[in-house]
Amino acid sequence: MHFTKGEIDRLGNNIRNEQSTVSEKLLFDLQNYRTSHEKTISEIFNTLCSLSNKIRKDSIVTFRIKRIESIIGKLDRYPKMRFSRMSDIGGCRCILKNDAQVYKLKAAIEKNFIVKSKVNDYIKNPQKNGYKSLHLFVSLPDDDKVIEVQLRNQIDHNWSTLVEITDLLFDARLKEYGENKELLRFHYLLSKIKTIDINDKAELANILKKYSYFDKLSEVFTRNYLEVRKQWLEIERKKENKFFLIVATKSDVPRIKSFANFSEAEEEYFNVYKNLRDANIVLTHLQSPNFNQINIAYSNYILTFHTFMDDSHRIIENLIIDTLKKRKILSFIKYFGLYNSILVNHIKNLMTEMLAAKQLSTDKFKEHKYRKRRKNKKPKIEKEWYHDINKQIVKNEERTNKLSKSLIRNMPHANIERFFIFHTLRIISNKYNRRLNKVLATTTNIRHLADSTKNEDIGNK
Repeated sequence: MHFTKGEIDRLGNNIRNEQSTVSEKLLFDLQNYRTSHEKTISEIFNTLCSLSNKIRKDSIVTFRIKRIESIIGKLDRYPKMRFSRMSDIGGCRCILKNDAQVYKLKAAIEKNFIVKSKVNDYIKNPQKNGYKSLHLFVSLPDDDKVIEVQLRNQIDHNWSTLVEITDLLFDARLKEYGENKELLRFHYLLSKIKTIDINDKAELANILKKYSYFDKLSEVFTRNYLEVRKQWLEIERKKENKFFLIVATKSDVPRIKSFANFSEAEEEYFNVYKNLRDANIVLTHLQSPNFNQINIAYSNYILTFHTFMDDSHRIIENLIIDTLKKRKILSFIKYFGLYNSILVNHIKNLMTEMLAAKQLSTDKFKEHKYRKRRKNKKPKIEKEWYHDINKQIVKNEERTNKLSKSLIRNMPHANIERFFIFHTLRIISNKYNRRLNKVLATTTNIRHLADSTKNEDIGNK
């Protein structure tokens, strides 16, 4: 279906006039305009996949057509903008390892597409909120549709998805309006995590504690983990399906549904949107989908894991050692308590995942696929899951051992001061050990499962 610029602009103005109560007729027209980008974006996507794979084999390339609620929101925020000039209705995203690869892909894109307008380089010139990415607007010969291409390194992509997770879990509205100034500041500091000083880290930790941020993430991720893995197990069997509809809400487990073709996927997207307008809904396309890829690309929808879990540990570890060195005892006690609280929640999460892996290997989702396996031999998916969990357990042990050694090295020499700190550490550790024992009491043979998997991995090498 072809739309003239006048028809597109009138559609945008009519949507603005109806504001929050957009009629079914206008939604239907908007859906037709959205889906008219499918042919153009598919062709650009396929070329991008080829270009990015030459730079990095495990690069992640996705495409999506801008969500209905995002279009309506943007029309509302920019009342004087002509709808026909909204150049990100169709979008592709490439996630690479580092900035050098990003700029290498940029050069390849400029050779293979018509680049419209200027390139927005938010890597060299980050936005005020800390956002970093490189945006190009490209088109094909004899095609008036413009497609936005976003290029990001892995770290900047993780930052961006965490902002959206914060919006979903805390109703912060950071992405569009920046209403919660504390959480806006929190993410700004995270955007320059490699260069921030100890005072900035203290500010981060204080916000982290005030909002129980890590606890909230851990609670949601733990709730989702088993059910999302089950869904993906079903999806993996449908090798021909490359389109994925993900529906996420604050209170429910994310739902993932796969489709073999674009039209079926978009029809389902439109129906879901009409019935769940407050949900976070995305329809995307991956060329070679696997659970790890979709979890990285859409961690803000999948809600089972985020690298911020590791980042928060490092921030607080630095604060613990810094306050100990400077003999700021009250601050030292505060951060050591916060560290232990996060640690217990992380272990609880791992325990739940381990039980989930055990359950998944025996439930109805796997019976028909693995009923012929040799006795006592773990199926591949179960071994992979155990291996992932065990890596987290080992990393956790290495981290705590390293912190313990650093604490001992930086203890004061004065006997009285040394005794007081050791006594305080013992009290805090005992408190969280009791909490940890309660966690462990609700599970059985967890460590045995991890150790047996670890031994099996070693035996296979």
